[in-house]
Amino acid sequence: MTDQKIGAQLDDLGLVIDMDEGGRVAEAVVTAITQQGEGAFRHHTPVRVPTPQPRPVPYPVQQRIVTVVEADQVLTDGQMQRVRAWLQANGIDPKFVSTAGAITIHSRAASGKEGGFRIRYTEFCRDKDGQKFMDVGSSNQPLTVQRCVVQNVPLDLDPEVTLP
Repeated sequence: MTDQKIGAQLDDLGLVIDMDEGGRVAEAVVTAITQQGEGAFRHHTPVRVPTPQPRPVPYPVQQRIVTVVEADQVLTDGQMQRVRAWLQANGIDPKFVSTAGAITIHSRAASGKEGGFRIRYTEFCRDKDGQKFMDVGSSNQPLTVQRCVVQNVPLDLDPEVTLP
C-alpha cells in the first residue's frame, strides 16, 4: 500500500458546503472510502485538514502613486511646458495625451528603497498617420487607451507651487 495525495481527486468530487456570507472553513475532516474489488469497500482513517496558518510577509512592499496632473486639471503655461518637456523626455508625445485622464507616477518601495517608476496616462488611439479614432458607438468622442511606460527622466519640482 502506498501513501497518495488526494487533493485533486477530492476536487474532482465537487465537495460543496452551504455557508453564511463571510464565513470561512476553520477545519475539515475527510473520510475516504476506496473500492477494493467488486462489492468490497475499505473505510480509511479520517484525515484532519487544518486551515493553513497565515505567514508574515517577509518584505512588505509599498505601492506609491503620485498624481502629476488630475483629469481635466487646468495648468498654467509654465506648468504645461514643464509637463510636456517631461513627457517628451520619457518618450511620450504630448499631443497624443488626453487631458481627460490623469497622469500619474507609480512606484514601489521596500526596505527604504524606492524604484520601478512608471508613468501612467491616457492616450488617444490613432492610425498610422496620427489621426484620432472616434468612438462613434456611444459618444462620438476620441477613442482612448490607458498606457504605462517606464520613467527614465524624473519630474522636476514645480517652481510655481509652494506647499505650506
